[in-house]
Amino acid sequence: MDITINTFIKNGSTLLNSCRYPFSNGPIEGLNRKIKALKRNCFGFRNIDNFFIRISLIHE
Repeated sequence: MDITINTFIKNGSTLLNSCRYPFSNGPIEGLNRKIKALKRNCFGFRNIDNFFIRISLIHE
C-alpha cells in the first residue's frame, strides 16, 4: 500500500493533468500499431516507396 501511495504522490501532477484535459495519444498509438503490423505481415517490400504508399493507404 505504501508503494502505491508513493507512486500517486510522485506522479500527482501527471494524474491531475490526465483528468483535466481531453488530450490523448491513443490515435497516434493506433497508427503506430497498424504500421508495425504491416511490417510484420508483409515480410518486406521491393522498395521503400511501396512501403510508404501502403502506410499512406492505411492512414486514410
